[in-house]
Amino acid sequence: MNGIQRISPLRLALAWVLGLTLLRLAGLAMTGLELHGDEAQYWSWAQKLDFGYFTKPPLIAWAIAATTAVCGDGEACVRASSPLLHAATAMALYGLGTTLRDARAGMWAAVLWITLPSVAFSSLIVSTDVPLLACWALAALALRRTLDTRLDPRRSWTWAAVAGAAIGLGLLAKYAMAYAAIGLAVHLALNRDDRWILRDPRGLLILALAVAILAPNLAWNAQHDFATVGHLGDNANLKGRLFNPSHAVEFLGQQFGVFGPIPFLVLGWRAAAWARGRATPAERYLLALALPPLAVVTVQAFLSRANANWAVTAYPTAAVLVALWLTDPGRARAWRLWTVGPHLAAGLGFLFVVASWPAITPPHASRALARLSGWEAMARQVRPILDRNLTLPVLTSDRMTMAALLYYLRGRLTEGAPVPGDTRMPVWIFDWNQRPENHYELLDAYDGSQGDELIFLADWDDPRPILERFERVEQIATLSVTSFGRSKRLTVWRIAGYRGPIQLGG
Repeated sequence: MNGIQRISPLRLALAWVLGLTLLRLAGLAMTGLELHGDEAQYWSWAQKLDFGYFTKPPLIAWAIAATTAVCGDGEACVRASSPLLHAATAMALYGLGTTLRDARAGMWAAVLWITLPSVAFSSLIVSTDVPLLACWALAALALRRTLDTRLDPRRSWTWAAVAGAAIGLGLLAKYAMAYAAIGLAVHLALNRDDRWILRDPRGLLILALAVAILAPNLAWNAQHDFATVGHLGDNANLKGRLFNPSHAVEFLGQQFGVFGPIPFLVLGWRAAAWARGRATPAERYLLALALPPLAVVTVQAFLSRANANWAVTAYPTAAVLVALWLTDPGRARAWRLWTVGPHLAAGLGFLFVVASWPAITPPHASRALARLSGWEAMARQVRPILDRNLTLPVLTSDRMTMAALLYYLRGRLTEGAPVPGDTRMPVWIFDWNQRPENHYELLDAYDGSQGDELIFLADWDDPRPILERFERVEQIATLSVTSFGRSKRLTVWRIAGYRGPIQLGG
């Protein structure tokens, strides 16, 4: 016991973080789960690096390009950035907890983060939330250090530069990083001692760096009719019935699963203490960053709908808040056990299921994970058809089919027009309403100029609206794959003689 007590909090934090990260990387290498359509789409973006994409800023594509450049295009390498970035998030929270109290609080912040069930889940997929959270945690640390080192210009300029870079990169991960500006505004409105940053060149440096990093993405959006910004409005879905209390209750209930029951209750309790003027300065800073995204998305859920992950930026600083509570003097050790223990057990259980898939397939897990299987088998059925039609471009009916086949037939197909010397056949998408709704429809929509005769892969139950736009139509196959009770079906056609787009509204 004395030996354990002599281990520094930093080493304990590193042991937890590195141990679980290595286990998750091993689980990714062992799993038989295929890429989800969204993951396959992000991979395809990484094949054509840019400063923006239709639904998201570019950082997710850059992260995938970095990991696949090191270890190849297998599913594990496509997803490898997620456990690595969560490890970086945990260590940034260690730094924030240490700054606000001591290394012991920092260690528990890192441990709490790396054991959260939602972190265990998102470590095993590739998503835009993961780089966003890493940038958010680093920005929260760097902002706090900047504010605390006002009288040490050399250090505060360095931390100001880190804060500006973290905010800018966070905006390139997901525009939800803008909640940080709201949180900082709330903090400064309520804490006079930190308002010096508004009059200081170091505050201007933070803003200038963030804007400079975001600027290429803004330029990309301007060139593409602000497609990503418009997509945010579509997600908000503020149409139809605008008062849905049950949606708000459901969203808040989901947050107990995202952050864990005890941590979410502690967050609510300390928020109530803040409202009564009983929070410490450290808690006020953490809550100012945590509560705005949670409040805004709860209102969004009340007005329309909200996904459980839309408020994830609440939880990096909330994890530090809970760590401060867990390490309060006199706090019983059992609270730490009952907070972290169930999370760790749930995360390890999920990792075991993923790593052993499909050798071990628990019934409920099989139904939930079934959509992460089947496309590789479908690609094996599509390949011989393409091999018999080597000169024909491919037309697809929808985004998910196009993304999955681009990935699982990556040696045979390429998105849009191939570069000179590339022998793969191009894949296009049919934009049925001439209104881009995804990145492929924005940049790879078929308009007749890409080839008169094509192989058409249709995921629609009734593809006649598309088929009617061609003079010659021949069905050559019906393909079907059933995996764990879920079926995927494609009809394959040889089509020619494009008549023009579907006529809408008449």
